[in-house]
Amino acid sequence: MLHVTDIATPVKNKSRKKTIITTIVGLVIMVAIFAVLFPHFADYKQALQQLAEMPNIWIAALVLAGIINIAVYPVTALAAIPHIGYRAAFVERQAGFLVSNIIPGGGAVAVGTQYGILARYGVSTASAAAAVSADAVWTYLLTLGFPSIAVVLLVIEGRSTAGFALAAGIGLAVVIVSLIVIIMTLRSEDGALRIARFAQRPVSAVYRRFKRNAPDLSSVLLEFHQHASAMVATRWRQLTITNLAAQLTPMLVLWCALAGLGAYPDPLTLVEIFAAYSVALLLTSFPITPGGLGTVDAALVALLVAFGVDSSTAIAADLVWRIVWFLPQLLVGLGAIGLYWWDRRKDAGRGLV
Repeated sequence: MLHVTDIATPVKNKSRKKTIITTIVGLVIMVAIFAVLFPHFADYKQALQQLAEMPNIWIAALVLAGIINIAVYPVTALAAIPHIGYRAAFVERQAGFLVSNIIPGGGAVAVGTQYGILARYGVSTASAAAAVSADAVWTYLLTLGFPSIAVVLLVIEGRSTAGFALAAGIGLAVVIVSLIVIIMTLRSEDGALRIARFAQRPVSAVYRRFKRNAPDLSSVLLEFHQHASAMVATRWRQLTITNLAAQLTPMLVLWCALAGLGAYPDPLTLVEIFAAYSVALLLTSFPITPGGLGTVDAALVALLVAFGVDSSTAIAADLVWRIVWFLPQLLVGLGAIGLYWWDRRKDAGRGLV
C-alpha cells in the first residue's frame, strides 16, 4: 500500500538537497566577489582608511538613518491592518525580513512565518492573507518601477542611460502590465477569471519547460481578489506611502555613507544614487546568495564607479551600507523572533494559548 510518506520523503530530500547545493553555490559566489573581484579593483585597506576618516557628523547621521530604517519597516503592516499595533507589526515584519534573507529561497518560508505570527496576535486568516498579498504586490511594483523612474530622472538630468535603459524599459512595461492585471483582478471576480484564462496557457508552457506543475491561476487570482480587494480599495494610499518609505529608507543609509565619504554631491548626484540603489534593490528580489550578498554589492559598486566614484570609495560605501542597513536589521529580526516567543510564553502562562 502506498502511503503519503512514501511520496513526501523523496520530495523533501530532493528539496533539502537543492537547498544545500544552492547555499554552497551562493557562498562560493559571495566569497569570489569579496575575496577575488573587489581586491582586484580596489584596496580594502584604503577603503577602511576612508571609513576611519569619516566625519563624526556623518557617522551620527548613519546611526540615525539605520534607526529610521528599522523603525519605518513595520509600518507597512500597520497600513494594511491598523488595529494590529506597532509591536505585532514590528515582530511580523522584522522576523519576515530575517527569514527571507538568511535562507536560500526564503521568501516562501517568510510568508509562512508572517502568517503564523499574525495569527498569534489575533489577526484572522483572511486579513493576514490580504496584508501579506498587498505587501508583496506593492514591493514588486516599486522594485520594478524604481529603475524606470531612475532612467527618466537621469535623462532629465542630462546623463547617459545607455547602460541600463533597455532593462528599465522592460521593467516599466512589466509594471504597466502588472498594474492592469492587478486592477482588473481587484475590481471583480469576472476580471480575475478573464486574466486567469488568458494567462494560464503561457504560464503553463513556462512551467513545463522547467518540468514543474503550473498553478491554477483561476484559484490564485480569485483568492487574491477575495482577500485583498476590500482592503486595497480603502487603504491603497496608506499602502503606497508606507511601502515607499520602507523601500527608500535603505537608500537614505546609502546616501549618508556616500556623503560621509565625500562622494556626494560631487561626483554623484542624488539621482545617480537613486539609480544605483534601484538596481541593487531589484537584484535583492532575485538573490543568488542569502540577502544578495556579493552579487548585489558587485552591481552597486560597479554602478557607483560608472557614475564617477573611485573604486575604493565605492567599496567603502557598500560596506557601510551593509553594516548599517542589512546587518542590524538581521539582528533586530532575531530579537523580533525572541519577542514573539516571549509573548507566546506569557499567553501560555495566562492560559490564552
